[in-house]
Amino acid sequence: MVFGDFQDNIIITFGEDIGWLVGHLLLLGIAATLWLSWSNRDHIRTQSGWNKSTLADLATIGALTLAQYVIFTGTFGFPIIASIGLAFAFSLCFRGLINTVNG
Repeated sequence: MVFGDFQDNIIITFGEDIGWLVGHLLLLGIAATLWLSWSNRDHIRTQSGWNKSTLADLATIGALTLAQYVIFTGTFGFPIIASIGLAFAFSLCFRGLINTVNG
């Protein structure tokens, strides 16, 4: 239920009993990773080297890529993978252009 089709693949691969165990171990691992990230958030924030400018840059690239993806698939009817690649490549080129003009 949580993993969708991936859960079916786990059961097909490992069988019913071991698949149940693997699925629950995956859930436990995800929960542990989220808990560790949350409990060490101050250390991660101060030691990662990322600041608000980096996060804003990533958010802008993501939003621009998403907007172009919608246009490429919806308006032009491009295939999904081609749309993602083209949108991401254009977003990075646009970022480079903006950095060059500003710098």
